[in-house]
Amino acid sequence: MNPLILPTVPMAFAFLLPLLSQMIKSRRFVNAYAIVVTGLTLLPASKLLLEAYSSDLPLVYAFGGWSAPVGIVYEVDRFGALMTFVTAFLMFLIAIYSIKYLEHDEGVEWFYTLYLGLEAGLLGLFMTGDAFNLFVMLEVTAIASYGLVMFYTEEGYPAYSGVRYAIISSIGTTMYFLALGVLYYGIGTLNFADLAAKLRGIPFPVSSPLGDPVTTMAVVLALATWAFTIKAAIVPNHFWLPGAHSSAPSPVSAVLSGLVVNAGIYGFMRFFMVTGGVSALAKLNGVVSLILIILGAVSALLASTAMLVQEDVKRIVAYSTILNMGYIAMAVGVGTADGTRAAIFHMLNHALAKALLFLAVGVFIHSAGTRKVSELAGLGKKMPLTTVSLAIATVSLVGLPPTNVFFSKLLLYEAYLNVSPLLVVILVLTSLFALASYMRMLYWLWVMKPAKELSVKESPLMVAVLLSLAAICLVSGVLSPVIIEKCIEPAVGQIGNVEGYIKAVMLYVGK
Repeated sequence: MNPLILPTVPMAFAFLLPLLSQMIKSRRFVNAYAIVVTGLTLLPASKLLLEAYSSDLPLVYAFGGWSAPVGIVYEVDRFGALMTFVTAFLMFLIAIYSIKYLEHDEGVEWFYTLYLGLEAGLLGLFMTGDAFNLFVMLEVTAIASYGLVMFYTEEGYPAYSGVRYAIISSIGTTMYFLALGVLYYGIGTLNFADLAAKLRGIPFPVSSPLGDPVTTMAVVLALATWAFTIKAAIVPNHFWLPGAHSSAPSPVSAVLSGLVVNAGIYGFMRFFMVTGGVSALAKLNGVVSLILIILGAVSALLASTAMLVQEDVKRIVAYSTILNMGYIAMAVGVGTADGTRAAIFHMLNHALAKALLFLAVGVFIHSAGTRKVSELAGLGKKMPLTTVSLAIATVSLVGLPPTNVFFSKLLLYEAYLNVSPLLVVILVLTSLFALASYMRMLYWLWVMKPAKELSVKESPLMVAVLLSLAAICLVSGVLSPVIIEKCIEPAVGQIGNVEGYIKAVMLYVGK
């Protein structure tokens, strides 16, 4: 199978699941189905990663044989391949975890239908080379997310949070769709390679002459920036996230906070790739970069402060997501190779550590039936392996050695220092606030005595997933210098090679 058609795998199986579940009325079948499909998706994602790193140019595939700029084209560089692999890997592990977490819930066939649809949307988003198809995949991802947030339909708050999430997210996708209309009217293309070629005066097949792009791109970037700040939960468009991510089932929270929020950052980086280095757009890019730095800094400060006063353990973790999205937005706003390197590495490390943190918290919630920190008192001693996993996740997210996030925060430190020492102060200060929040959570879990005795025990299946992710956070931390050299640096080099991105599509068109 061509790995470039990867998103069709979970999507096709998602459509089949409701029908098959009516024919085979077995929870074991549904659980096995989800594991097999996410595993089958992980295999070509691994192959795609290997092929992307063995190729000097991005990999290209045209659906239906319609080449760019006419048809929908997937173009996967090393950055996209990294995001695709990490997404498929985490979706596989979280599907395994979900078997135990949802053991008492009804309607798991619908849960996994939406889950596989969400995976298809995320994979397509990271692989597409077309701005309109990016919109389509954002919608696929969003619609699946709405349903998953509202999975607990018997409870009022998840429904309220899901509807609010749907309304705010729909505003974002609408604004992005308007940006696409302006882009196509002003420049005549929605293909990223064609757009990059036109902005640089490079001839492209089936391409009309380009006039002054500054006004068009100013409107496009204004609308897209607003849309992507909603998707990435950047201040002032962050307010939907704590409710949505905290009220969803814990496996969904892990996906939303670890993977889905990356969509907005990824969108920013793709548009900066297209417009970067174009002299006519230098001032415009500078303005957008400054906005990202300011909004990212405010996001980090507000979120880290909010973490200190939360009583809901999942809201603490949810605000941590806003905090880290702020860090990444600031790195993208720096607009240098150092900033790009830090943004990519922190996106990957945050995805792993945040998934671990939400899943660990989910074990406690699943056992105690509550999300309040005070009502989880003393539970940590009865569930030591889960507590160790939670501690590793918090230490990682704070950025202490030898965990993976320590090294991505070092890259953030270097990138920020080149812009302003104030950004470094924000990084250190907000990390200390986050540390205080996590220590309070661990204090209640391990030191405080429980208000009532609970008969709980750790699930071997859940613990296996937690320990696997915890080991990855530690091992990838130790191996970070190698990972940066062998994985991150090549990805940064390829995303900065816009001429190579254009050339890959033109060579494919010329076949």
